[in-house]
Amino acid sequence: MMMNRTTTLTVLHDIALAAWFGGAWMGAIGLNGATIEVDDHTQRTRVANAGWFRWAPIAGGALLTHVGMAFVLGRLVLSPAGRSQGASGVRWCRTVVTVAAMLATAESGISGQRVVRGGDVPVATATVPIAATPPDVAAAQRRLRVAQWLVPAFTAAIFVLEAIQRQPRS
Repeated sequence: MMMNRTTTLTVLHDIALAAWFGGAWMGAIGLNGATIEVDDHTQRTRVANAGWFRWAPIAGGALLTHVGMAFVLGRLVLSPAGRSQGASGVRWCRTVVTVAAMLATAESGISGQRVVRGGDVPVATATVPIAATPPDVAAAQRRLRVAQWLVPAFTAAIFVLEAIQRQPRS
């Protein structure tokens, strides 16, 4: 059985969203959370950053693929197909949530880079400072702690809106 072009694009779109969501969720829970197990408080961010640097190209590719396929498939208001089909409330909402997910992803990356620039400093975990954490690193960690949860929350919302958008119209 051969897949048509739309089915192939939809599969790429869905796999990319799954990678974007899953990587962010696993990173927040597994990778950042596991840094508390590192005995040396000054190495905890180094361990998390090593994992995130390995994942970053995949995450970036997933984000770009998902958004690109959503654009081509007309699932966003900004796409030519989305404009020609009329801008339903779900499509508008999905576009807003997708932009929010992209901004949260960017904030995670920016805050993560600020933590990295702080060097090997004492921390409780990758996203939780202690009294001895320098103020600039602590501020970046607090921003990262929020952003790390916004990414899976927004991408999960995209899954829900995607399901609603795919429902047959009566």
